[in-house]
Amino acid sequence: MAVGLAPAAAAYAGGTPAPSPSGGSEYGAALASAHPLRPVARIFTVNPKVVVAPRLPRLRVRVDQPGSRSVRARLVFRPRGSGAVVRVDAGRIPTGTRVAVAWPAGSQLPAGRYLAQLIVRGRGNAVLARTASARGMTTVTVRAAAPPSAPPAAPAPAAPVAPGAGVFPVAGPHTYGDGFGAPRTGHTHQGQDILAAEGLPVVAPLAGTVTSVDNQPSAAGWYVVLHTVDGRDMFFAHCQEGSIAVPAGAAVAAGAPLCLVGHTGDATGPHLHFEIWVGGWRVNAASQPIDPLADLQAWDPTA
Repeated sequence: MAVGLAPAAAAYAGGTPAPSPSGGSEYGAALASAHPLRPVARIFTVNPKVVVAPRLPRLRVRVDQPGSRSVRARLVFRPRGSGAVVRVDAGRIPTGTRVAVAWPAGSQLPAGRYLAQLIVRGRGNAVLARTASARGMTTVTVRAAAPPSAPPAAPAPAAPVAPGAGVFPVAGPHTYGDGFGAPRTGHTHQGQDILAAEGLPVVAPLAGTVTSVDNQPSAAGWYVVLHTVDGRDMFFAHCQEGSIAVPAGAAVAAGAPLCLVGHTGDATGPHLHFEIWVGGWRVNAASQPIDPLADLQAWDPTA
């Protein structure tokens, strides 16, 4: 006696498979669409926004993409006007964490204004999602270096400056606070704190050119970077808001006013955070801070 075929099996007898009640899944459930969420730029900073050539800004990025441990990223600087596009290949970077992107050796940004864009390829070859709050774009301005000229007249320091000597960076009563290498959350202190009253003048220890003026509200506050005649870079942080007396690109003499002692940014009280760098201020991996205490003690009129 022949056994009758069930309706679904009968469809197979005709040579055309019947639709699977599970949607074709081997395990009895419909297959999910394999379209990963697009990566998002949670952090994309080019800092400072105004630099003086040949200085280059610092680059920081953080990209998130659910289900992906890393993405491939590059930064593109498009000139607003004529000029060549500059590209920085960041390679494959981890997701979910802030990453510092190094400029390739020999990189240059000619003077001009640029649109900086973060270009990402993530899981599933998905490109960056550009939202109103996370566009992955910013602007940066590069100013041409001022031609060599005599430094502007500056107030005479309290004491004569002998050749090879310098001026103490705080013009007034002061004491020393946390020094170089003091522990911090996630890093160590890269300079020397000079405790002084709010509003005391902060001056240039040596002649040089101001390369950066900017604000980091959650860190250094208002700051000035000075490239000095001896080839080093000096960093003056936590300046009083509205007190910075020099623009980027300005040439200054030893003893020239830069700003006033303040406590902007991550500071619990008024003081000057002072750093000295060799190889440029945070230019690349070769840039290094050094302990400024010996210089400060040599310049200190009260020592």
